[in-house]
Amino acid sequence: MRKLIASFTAFCVAVTPVTAPAGPHEEGVAAGRAANPAARATVTAPSATSAVPGYTAAPPESAYYRQPNLSSQGSARLSLCATLPNDPVCQAQRGAMGSANLPRPAIGPGDPSVSTAHGIARAPSSVLENLASYYSGCTTTTTALPAGTQTRSCLRYEGVGSYRCMRSLTVGIERSTNCTPGDWFAHAGVGRTGVDAQCLPDRPETAQHFRVTQDASPLAFFDVDMTTPVLFPQMVAVLGTSYSWSTGTEIRTGVWVADKACTGDACALTAMIAAERAEVCTGGGDSGYSCTSVEPFLRRYAACPAGTQSGDLIQDTVCQGDSGCTTTALDGTRCYAPANGATALVGYDVTASLPGYYWNLDSDRSVVGWDPNPAYGPIPTMRLSYTRPRTTLTETDRWDDQCPAVADGSRCTVQTAAVCTEGPATKVIDGASVTRDCWQYESTMNCTGTAPGSQCGPLVAAGCSPSGSVCRRSNPVTGACEVHEDSYSCPVPAQTVTSASNCPSNVFCLQGNCYDISHANDPDFARSMSMLEAAREAGVYLDTDRMQVFKGEENRCRDRLLNNCCYADSAGAGMTNQSPFGTGSRLVYDVLMNAENRQFIYQGMQALLLGGGFSGTFTTYGVTVAVNGAALPAGSAVLYAGDSLVVAFDPWSLAIAVVIYVVMAAMSCDEEEGKLAMKEGAGLCHSVGTYCSSCIRVLGSCVSCITHTTRKCCFNSMLARIVNEQGRTQVGKGWGSAQNPDCSGFTVAQLQSLDFAAMDLSEFYASLVPTLPNVATLQGQSGGRIPTCYYGQGRCQ
Repeated sequence: MRKLIASFTAFCVAVTPVTAPAGPHEEGVAAGRAANPAARATVTAPSATSAVPGYTAAPPESAYYRQPNLSSQGSARLSLCATLPNDPVCQAQRGAMGSANLPRPAIGPGDPSVSTAHGIARAPSSVLENLASYYSGCTTTTTALPAGTQTRSCLRYEGVGSYRCMRSLTVGIERSTNCTPGDWFAHAGVGRTGVDAQCLPDRPETAQHFRVTQDASPLAFFDVDMTTPVLFPQMVAVLGTSYSWSTGTEIRTGVWVADKACTGDACALTAMIAAERAEVCTGGGDSGYSCTSVEPFLRRYAACPAGTQSGDLIQDTVCQGDSGCTTTALDGTRCYAPANGATALVGYDVTASLPGYYWNLDSDRSVVGWDPNPAYGPIPTMRLSYTRPRTTLTETDRWDDQCPAVADGSRCTVQTAAVCTEGPATKVIDGASVTRDCWQYESTMNCTGTAPGSQCGPLVAAGCSPSGSVCRRSNPVTGACEVHEDSYSCPVPAQTVTSASNCPSNVFCLQGNCYDISHANDPDFARSMSMLEAAREAGVYLDTDRMQVFKGEENRCRDRLLNNCCYADSAGAGMTNQSPFGTGSRLVYDVLMNAENRQFIYQGMQALLLGGGFSGTFTTYGVTVAVNGAALPAGSAVLYAGDSLVVAFDPWSLAIAVVIYVVMAAMSCDEEEGKLAMKEGAGLCHSVGTYCSSCIRVLGSCVSCITHTTRKCCFNSMLARIVNEQGRTQVGKGWGSAQNPDCSGFTVAQLQSLDFAAMDLSEFYASLVPTLPNVATLQGQSGGRIPTCYYGQGRCQ
């Protein structure tokens, strides 16, 4: 029995697991992890008003925010405190000033604290013991470096103080306008037609912006140069095109502008709606029609010089029997003088002012004005008067005095008087040219407790040998050197360098105790980036004519019996602004927008070039960089003009390059359908609806549809499409119908009312994931750099 009990006891001991007692490190880690859930639940954001005595959300010091002259404000505060001896705030400030002026011994390069730091840098293990024991997770290597020399420098002052201080001027520019920017603030109308001027204070007088409306809906937008008078109406915008009944030539109907001028800020112009010409046809039947063209405006010519006559007043009548008589006149735009002999120009002066039958051409008559042509018919005419939008600039000078007030008992004494070191000069501040006699004054002081007149004494005492000297600052008046930089060759004792490698990226070890430092990714990063991108796009792609953001454009594709052109081409995902331009945002697709709509590309390119992202030279895709006055291609839009440099862009060349690529992949569909497929591949489009656009009819009824057309609203970014899809429901804005889609954007008021927090942007997040930084990679890179920096190699790689 005893043997059986002993055997059973031995078996139990053998199979029972033995748990080693936990050490202090393990116990601490376990306790911390156990306390985390409860601790997090108790972390709240209490009201600062209840937690901080005397807390206020609007302290008086908030007035100092963004003011550049705080030192001057501080001096003024100290002067005020001199009159308030019992104020507790002033007492604290006087105590701080007294402490600042208390003489302190200078700390030079030979100070024990400084030399100890140098010793740690030269041989960390000699002062701090072997650091490898503190990082058990790394592999360390110690290298001994022999003794040698090192070049060191010091400053030496002559005739000036060792402390420089400046009094600098900053000029604040405050802008005010006489109208609300973006508003259509001036109006003139006749019937259902109107003309408006837009408030754009930064627009030059040579490019004032206008629009023509019908029933308050915009028909056309155009710019007018108000500095150049015109003697005859000019067409500034085309509203429509028709064709001649007799010749088939094009006849444009548009907006005409005349009598435009500005006297000071008072401006006025006449706007008219008319076709280039009107056709008046008579006859018919077997004899056919006879058509004549009637222009809407007649030129008014200057009078002819004395001794000459206008051609329209020189007429000749020829009668041919029963055929009747025909009267002809010379050219009314020219002046003629009587000839001494026979010429081909014949006729009599109907005013009888000049005798003779034969005439010579004398001169052309200059145009001095215009009149509406009564034969044309009524012309809608509007006279618009307005005050030119203007920005008023108010300049405010602020001096920032960085030189401390020198009072009795101060540690500093003035060594040199203030000297103007910058000016007179003109600076461009917030777009305004500001000229001042002096922008900055400089003086020097000597202060106890700062660097002495010569910092080279400790180097000489350490056995260093002089090796050279360079003048670092000269007197602007006398040219004498005031600050010398002297170089010395100093002996360096033997030292050791410890390098670390193979350090774990997610584990930190200290003296054998390791901690897991991995953490979950921030879930708010993608959403924050989406909000920033939405704000950026809203600012860059603002339609200033209609004051809309996140607008799209209408597109259509066809689904025919044997070929469906409504498809998605994944190649479109690569046609971002980065692909043709080499730089820029990869979240917008201006290149895929319609060739007729240049504004997307203009705005995107301007944001790219003027935002600091452009660092190269374009030679393709319709972009031209013209240097030193080189000619630009016809039809180019100037994006940037600087000293000897003009960057211009021709969207048509870029659109052609894209269309060639598309047609190669979609030969059976037209070009716009091919581009629409690429937009679908990039996730830029919202389908509005589908309708039957072509069908087989029997007795006037559609019996079989052979072509379905789908209308879509496409945007220049996925984010713009998502904001439209979810934002329209918030403001009650629809998409229109399949045959008449509404692809307009949001007004500024609608944009401000959108609740972006309620939008689901997960689709946009997914497009960001491939390019988000890899946390593990960043941790690995940092883990490799930090030990190298810390172990005394002198640089971070």
